Amino acid sequence: MPPFPGDTITVFGAYLAGRGFLDPVMVFCATAAGNIATNLFLYYIGIHRGREFIRKHKRLFHEDLLPRMTLFYRKWGVGTIIFSRFLVGFRSIVPLFAGISKLRPRKFILPIIGAIIIQHTLLVFLGYTLGQNWEYIKAVLRNINLGLGLFALALAVLIFFWFRSVRKARLKRSMRKNSQ
Repeated sequence: MPPFPGDTITVFGAYLAGRGFLDPVMVFCATAAGNIATNLFLYYIGIHRGREFIRKHKRLFHEDLLPRMTLFYRKWGVGTIIFSRFLVGFRSIVPLFAGISKLRPRKFILPIIGAIIIQHTLLVFLGYTLGQNWEYIKAVLRNINLGLGLFALALAVLIFFWFRSVRKARLKRSMRKNSQ
């Protein structure tokens, strides 16, 4: 699951903080605040314009989507909101559909903020740790790359000699057929 660009920016900013170029608390605050604002905006759009959008775009959305989503959020709303933060792609539509489903703000806002805080804490920790240990990681990767390079070279040599022997065998068979 490739990360969304926002996750990549968060991890990269935290990596820079680990290298001493940025403050990790500021990276966390800026990226989490932006994520929270975006989710609240999508929720607001879902409440006020979402149903119209779905009805106008019937090719994109099946007609029974609205009642199904409403039932889904009534049953799993808070759990879905928290769980979706860790599912790339799915998490971007959750606030919109939570709004469309008229999920109450208290059932949306606190869980989404809590989930974003957890997610961004993990992302900043990961990026910061990468930045702090970058020299060690480079040394390990250098050794791994050297080993993989030598393996690839050995494999290429083996394949070369195998093709060469197959070609010689074909040539010998061809010469025997022509001499008969």
